[in-house]
Amino acid sequence: MESIIESAIAPQAITGHLSYGLLVLSMLMNSIMWLRIIALVSGVAGMSYSGFVLHDPIGTGWEGLFVLANLSQLLLLLWRSRTVKFTDEEYHFCQNALVLVPPLLARQFIDTGSWKQIPAGTVLTQQDEPVERLTYVAEGHVDVSVNNKPVANCGDGDFIGELGILSGSTATATTVATTDLRALVFDRDTLLKHLARKPDIKLALQAGFKNNLRLKLSKANERTLAGL
Repeated sequence: MESIIESAIAPQAITGHLSYGLLVLSMLMNSIMWLRIIALVSGVAGMSYSGFVLHDPIGTGWEGLFVLANLSQLLLLLWRSRTVKFTDEEYHFCQNALVLVPPLLARQFIDTGSWKQIPAGTVLTQQDEPVERLTYVAEGHVDVSVNNKPVANCGDGDFIGELGILSGSTATATTVATTDLRALVFDRDTLLKHLARKPDIKLALQAGFKNNLRLKLSKANERTLAGL
């Protein structure tokens, strides 16, 4: 028992602990890119441990294959990301909603929605009714009312329906386009299916929602103070 403990805490075992620790950490990553990077470092540490500490050629060989697999997938992901192109509208959407998301994954997410011209007067959400679509306003203005009382305005870069779309709750306000809108619209069912497969996108989108909500509250406060 003592020999097992001594070998586990010996200085030469550090690379072994590092390898397995990083491997566990990589499994906790929501981002596929970070998963690959950390797994790659784990494999390098594992190769060092198997080769220089254990002197195990079989273990070293398998660790080498693990490194090559992750390196090839990481390079493929980076290459695909470099070939992705965005329009100016899509680029601004990514800056608002998908910060730090690899371009390839951002491209796949954007493609689940559709760009639409929405005429003035269109009701986007109705208070106390289910939210069927997530709307990102690229250009235009939207009035927000609660119990038929105006409470806020939304405009370029704002989301409509973000509070209810993920939670499944009903709309907390009625939103109406006061001008023609240029918007990126996501159907609820399609959006949720995609986010279920891409948890890293969901986390990024939630962060974008939170940031946008802070901006909305700031605008609402400014409007309130201006009316005093």
